[in-house]
Amino acid sequence: MNEEWLHRVVFAVLLLGAVIFTSFVGYEKRNNNARDVAHIGVMLALALVFGVLESFLPDFLLPGMRIGLANVVTLFVLYVYGFKKALAIALLKALLVSMMRGNFLSMGGYMALTGSLLSVLGMGLLRVLWKNCSVFGVSIFGALLHVLGQIMIALIYLGTPILGYLPYLLLMAFGTGALVGGLVFLLQKNRALKRYLSAK
Repeated sequence: MNEEWLHRVVFAVLLLGAVIFTSFVGYEKRNNNARDVAHIGVMLALALVFGVLESFLPDFLLPGMRIGLANVVTLFVLYVYGFKKALAIALLKALLVSMMRGNFLSMGGYMALTGSLLSVLGMGLLRVLWKNCSVFGVSIFGALLHVLGQIMIALIYLGTPILGYLPYLLLMAFGTGALVGGLVFLLQKNRALKRYLSAK
């Protein structure tokens, strides 16, 4: 029964993501030049590569814990191209990586999708409500929400014993969130990258 309910929720989330992505493409394409579209394509490809590569690496200190290298791309896109594009990339990355790994519509796929969705929504909202928040703060907040989203799904499948991992996962999320934020901060300061992105 829980699994049937979960399938319905995920279907609704996928449908919502498809609507948002279609809306974003249809509404904003008039304001995007061909170079911007190419940049977004490259960003999505990078997120996929990082996501697939990291899935083959051993767990980071705790079972199921990842550094989240693909989140570097999502956070960078959030700052450079805005919320809609970051949300589209996060959802597409989660779906495509899950399908490539063969765990689509399974606990692992649901965890990735829910964590990515909550993370991007939270980071986008934080940037609106707290405009002076640093990239480190935004990244850490996103990492914490990512963990909470994954725990929500794990609770459905595994029950309350999984909550014993929550304090450790949240602690690790502070570290990985700070690391991702630091990498994005360095990318933002890179002059060559700035010139490339601003070129028309």
